[in-house]
Amino acid sequence: MNGAYGRVDLSRLKSLAVRCFREQCCFRMKVVGVAVMMVMVVSTAAGHDWGWGSCPSIKTFPDLDVDKFLGLWYVIQQTDTTSSCLTMNYSRASPTQLRATKSRQLLVLDSLSIEHTNSYTAKLDMPDLDNPAAMRVKWPLNLAGKADYRVVDIDYDNYAVVFECQKFANFLHRKSTAILARSPSLSNEIISEKRKALNDMGISTGDLDAIDHSVCVKREDAGLNIDIDEETIKKMLKDASQSVRNIASQLAGGASDLAASLAELSRTLASTSSNQEAVAIID
Repeated sequence: MNGAYGRVDLSRLKSLAVRCFREQCCFRMKVVGVAVMMVMVVSTAAGHDWGWGSCPSIKTFPDLDVDKFLGLWYVIQQTDTTSSCLTMNYSRASPTQLRATKSRQLLVLDSLSIEHTNSYTAKLDMPDLDNPAAMRVKWPLNLAGKADYRVVDIDYDNYAVVFECQKFANFLHRKSTAILARSPSLSNEIISEKRKALNDMGISTGDLDAIDHSVCVKREDAGLNIDIDEETIKKMLKDASQSVRNIASQLAGGASDLAASLAELSRTLASTSSNQEAVAIID
């Protein structure tokens, strides 16, 4: 803005506004990421059954051969889930710790016809190497901490059964059961046998849902790949926090520059008024 006695520089304000807009767009993308994580939180919570009291005492598979347990497993049935193409992949992190990567397609994104994959990686601790089937799991989005993770049954080449339970205070727990297979399908005979064995152990199978593996998107063909682990969560929160600080800083800087420019214009107008001069300011 130019005048006979002063000048308000709008170019810097425009530049600041553009940078701020870009930061806000970046921030919006991070908000979308947080929204996807919230969908995952709801999906994770839905994959459990709730009960009163402490977690049930479940006998683990004796003398588990951890190395034979590792690798890719297809989830055939799991407690209360709407996910499809659900798999578990176990790998070594250290002699006393495993990584468990859950991959799946989320119903809410499938319903929007968004081709996607979603992986979610947890840490599995083996506190007792004499009983490695009794593990402790920590999922990144589980704010309540670690849960018990038990390998209940396995033949290594065909099927496995895992049970997860987490206690809340001393009066409530949530639990989840999964029947796994080395291939996308498992015979009805084995499924019935494993469900009966679970019922005999006091683990209800009424909420076990069958997982559809018929139409699964390959990772390389997906338009959206969502990978969540502990480091991802930390980075997203850090980036989102930094974006907020950047926006606040730029807004504060822009407001300061605008205030200085308006003050300069006010002094100029005051001076011309005292001299009884009419000033035309042309944009």
